[in-house]
Amino acid sequence: MALRQTYLSMKDKLPAGAEFVLVMHGRGNDELAPSKDLLDEFNLWKAKFVPGRGYETAFHYAWDKSNYEARFRAQIAANPKSAARLRDLVERAETRDIFLICYEGYDKPCHRKLLLEIAKEQFGALVDPTPFVPAAQSRG
Repeated sequence: MALRQTYLSMKDKLPAGAEFVLVMHGRGNDELAPSKDLLDEFNLWKAKFVPGRGYETAFHYAWDKSNYEARFRAQIAANPKSAARLRDLVERAETRDIFLICYEGYDKPCHRKLLLEIAKEQFGALVDPTPFVPAAQSRG
């Protein structure tokens, strides 16, 4: 059992009864979502992206230029509700898999992956960062 991660398009493909937590704004877990200021700045940098300047995509450019990882980690560290919510998920993941879900696909850096790292570093969480792949559907 572990904390795991996937993206929203995979939610309906999780195993029956799988527990998941939506970590985007407006989904009931805002303490685990990036702040509006961070998202706004990230999107501004994304809009300024010019291909061919050493970044694979506008997403990667904005992640770097907005200092996303450091700022998100600081945001979580400064909010006692964030730490308490993450600690609760770590404890519950001792007996079941719990999937953190947001919008980004597996090929991009993402705050849900940072949440897994923070949970492991701060609370000793058992984490499975392997991307979720649905079981093959049987053919009949």
